[in-house]
Amino acid sequence: MGVRRLGRLIRTALLLWAASLAAVCLWTFLWPLDRPLPRGDAIVCLGAGVNAAGVIDAASRARAGACAALARAGAAPVVVFTGGAAAPGAPSAAAGMAAVARAAGVAEASVLLEEDAHSTLQNALNTRPRLPEGARVILVTEAFHLPRAWASFRAMGVEVAALYPALRLRAGRDGTPDWTMLLRESVALWFNAGRYAAWRVGGALGIEDSRRGDWLH
Repeated sequence: MGVRRLGRLIRTALLLWAASLAAVCLWTFLWPLDRPLPRGDAIVCLGAGVNAAGVIDAASRARAGACAALARAGAAPVVVFTGGAAAPGAPSAAAGMAAVARAAGVAEASVLLEEDAHSTLQNALNTRPRLPEGARVILVTEAFHLPRAWASFRAMGVEVAALYPALRLRAGRDGTPDWTMLLRESVALWFNAGRYAAWRVGGALGIEDSRRGDWLH
């Protein structure tokens, strides 16, 4: 590969990344937080952080709180909490978020858990079998993450009724907005697209679903 061609490829990659970062910033800060109550067949709460002891972080807690508020308002009859554990045998993010929702008044009969996912694509893939055929879901996460969540669930064949932001952007350890999440998301968009493409190609080649699911971690 010639130096000029390599230079053009690098410039193109940088331009694509810059456009992705600009898009992430725009939808994060322009997404309306004050919205009419959405309606769907299930609310899906996407897990954020959880430690090896099963303690969920502030972002997971905020998402669970938003889901609880939606459930109490009658947005959907079921809430699916999806998110795996940080260590084998430890409590999952899903379990931690469900506990927050129950404490906030969500009935046990309305709670479903998906405790194996470790990525947004796995959230979608593993949640799909827990939903009735044709169910339309309300996705709950932070605003910066909503478009990737939508794309992941649609790619896995899940109908999305609404996107609901729990927050615009999660806070860092010092309580201020964690701006690095915008950079991370601008890269994650392309990383997820690559993993999904590999997952689809693997399926076309006849590789078992159980093996391919690990590719989405």
